[in-house]
Amino acid sequence: MGDQEESARPMPDLELNFAVDAVIDLGELHLLAESNFDEGEYEGALMRYIEVFEGSRGLPEWQDKRLNIVLADLAALADVYEPAMLALTSMRDEKEAALLSAKAEWNNISEWAALNRQLEPDRTMAIYFKLKANPSQSGPTISLIRQIESSNFIRQGLYKELDQETLAHLQKKVLLHESVLLSPIEDEESEEEEKEEALENAIEALLNVALELFEAAAALKEGDIGRETMKKYLAYQQEDNAYSKLISAAKKANNQVWVDGLQKLAADQKS
Repeated sequence: MGDQEESARPMPDLELNFAVDAVIDLGELHLLAESNFDEGEYEGALMRYIEVFEGSRGLPEWQDKRLNIVLADLAALADVYEPAMLALTSMRDEKEAALLSAKAEWNNISEWAALNRQLEPDRTMAIYFKLKANPSQSGPTISLIRQIESSNFIRQGLYKELDQETLAHLQKKVLLHESVLLSPIEDEESEEEEKEEALENAIEALLNVALELFEAAAALKEGDIGRETMKKYLAYQQEDNAYSKLISAAKKANNQVWVDGLQKLAADQKS
């Protein structure tokens, strides 16, 4: 933690009530929290960031933002304001206690994992393998962690930890991103530049998940899923070297048969 004057003062007696009752404009509240932070009004920033995080639970359009941007904002605040660190740790510990009591609930586990990414990135995997040692008491929890942290497992090459439920989860994510692309943006207030940026972001998100799914399918030798995902990836990947990342994914998954097949397809495309 920094040595700034704010963090050196005695800690204020904050009541961190995570419940949100009033109907609020979360976007404006988030901007106000950021303004508080920039102006050094750390107590106000903390309470408003928490209000945004809690108030956006259950709102689909806020899920990615609350688990990434809002928690990252809180973590930045925690670097200069000790009560923010205590709040984040308290939130994480509460969710971890529920998880360890074999309460398998998607929102709880996804928030716990997101909090770990800000506080202790290695903690999620450590707890996962601890739980796996006693699967009779935590089977559903292990399954949910695999799905929520699928990107982490794939990135680390932990393919043996993947299962059919993980693949199904990734397939649903691909379909979800595609549904966004196929749905017209009807916000008349948005500028064309903003709409174009949103479209590009949606395509990038789909391609990233599709590539993860392809790598997992290559590792598990799931041919049907691999072929379907490859077609989806190529449909949205407009670069000249569209096959290169698919080939790299198959190599990483140690599936030489797929590597050879992809290299032939790439050569045929150029000829």
